[in-house]
Amino acid sequence: MRVWRAYKATINKNCSGNNEQLHGLPYWSNKLFATMMTYLFPFFVLALIPGVYMSVISGLYVLAGFDVFVFFAIAAAALVPGISITARKSWLIGLLYLLAIVLLFYLGWYGPGMIYLLSLTIFCLLVFHGEHPFCTVYMNIGISVVVAICIHFNLLKNGISTQYTLGSWIAVSSNLIILSAVIAILLPKLFNGLQQSNDRYEIVADATNDTIWDWDLINNTILYNYGINLIFGYTLNTVTEAQTWWIDKLHPDDRETVNHQLSWAFENHGIHLQLSYRFLCADGTYKHVFDRAIIVRNNDGKPIRMIGAMQDITRQKQEEQWLKLTESALKYATEAVVIVEAGASNDQQRKIVYVNEAFTHITGFEQKEVIGLSTDLLWGFNYPLANHSELFNTFERNTSFEVELINYKKSGETYWSSKSISPVKDSNGHITHWISIERDITQLKTYVSAIEKQNIQLKEIAWTQAHIVRTPVARIMGLADLLENQLDEQEENAELAKLITASAQELDQVIREIIQKSE
Repeated sequence: MRVWRAYKATINKNCSGNNEQLHGLPYWSNKLFATMMTYLFPFFVLALIPGVYMSVISGLYVLAGFDVFVFFAIAAAALVPGISITARKSWLIGLLYLLAIVLLFYLGWYGPGMIYLLSLTIFCLLVFHGEHPFCTVYMNIGISVVVAICIHFNLLKNGISTQYTLGSWIAVSSNLIILSAVIAILLPKLFNGLQQSNDRYEIVADATNDTIWDWDLINNTILYNYGINLIFGYTLNTVTEAQTWWIDKLHPDDRETVNHQLSWAFENHGIHLQLSYRFLCADGTYKHVFDRAIIVRNNDGKPIRMIGAMQDITRQKQEEQWLKLTESALKYATEAVVIVEAGASNDQQRKIVYVNEAFTHITGFEQKEVIGLSTDLLWGFNYPLANHSELFNTFERNTSFEVELINYKKSGETYWSSKSISPVKDSNGHITHWISIERDITQLKTYVSAIEKQNIQLKEIAWTQAHIVRTPVARIMGLADLLENQLDEQEENAELAKLITASAQELDQVIREIIQKSE
């Protein structure tokens, strides 16, 4: 068995052509050729021994030698590496045509020559998937004409020349030609139909951007379309033993769940199966996959085949995760978030499509109360104010802006709202919604107003006190000057008067600075 597996592997490697293309008629033609070569060689060995023996005892030594030559030529076509698939096919067909001619020459109707000629028509159409269908017909016509000429002019002294008259040969060969022509007409139609079905399959697979797979459960082999390469990066011929290869690519955290779902579907006669898992790509990353499959069963209910489509939902999963994070952030935000439609009504109002919990906390309106309503529900008796008109004009600029407005709560209580409003655009740059981040700044406004009022009061106090205090200071400064003039002769008293004057001037300077700061 080990020798047989090695032999099959060698034949498949040499005769399967381009292993990257695992779909369509070219692939199956190459597959058929490889299978034919796998079994033709050992069968030819079985036929060679009695054929050579009969040729030798019949004195047909040339025929015996030719049989041996064909044996080694077929072995070369199957086993010698480095030869293109087209050359191998052409070499084998040429050998078989030569063998048919030799058999006709030596054995006539006793040999399989006519059968070979008819079979070659079918064989050529199969291995070349219907290309140039009438080439073999023309070849058969040429061989028949040459044989007819040889019979008519008695150019051959034995074999077919002694068994046929010209008329009988024409009758026999015409049937060969007619059958070859019929086959050459019918088989390409079949191939065209198969190719069209395959093309539709490939187009649908490309349109859905899915990876189509076909799992033969009996032989444990699996075929993928080109999505396995385009989406996951694997070449088509890297898929080895199906179940092991596929399971090894599952994320370790998903394997147990997927295996359990598969086992349950197989054991409980399920037909449809849906799986969600992460699949390892050729670059080492994982992609999220949604896999839908149909299980085909035999008459006993045993699963024999699965056909499915792997859909890459990585982007969808990422968007879902991002939406969850965004929703969580909006839900627990302390600032109110309001999303409205881009289109405005005739009175410049826009419908609310979303509010978060902070909006409810600030305004008292529940989410279900405001969805679908216009934003003017917050304006109450404040509508319309001058700053609202400015707000309408700002929307027309289609850019982000900030505004402060007086709004009304559900209870009728007013509050100051600071709004930061930005447009939301689609991939074409068109505005689809506006999002507003709002804060209740009533307390801040109250603080600012109180501070401003206190500042005014402090200015009044400072101005009043400064002017009241400055009057006695000026009086002290005047008296100090008089005292200094009268005490010039008394040195100590004069020095004391100077100190009083300096102190009064310093106090006057402080009062001046207070007045300047209060202005």
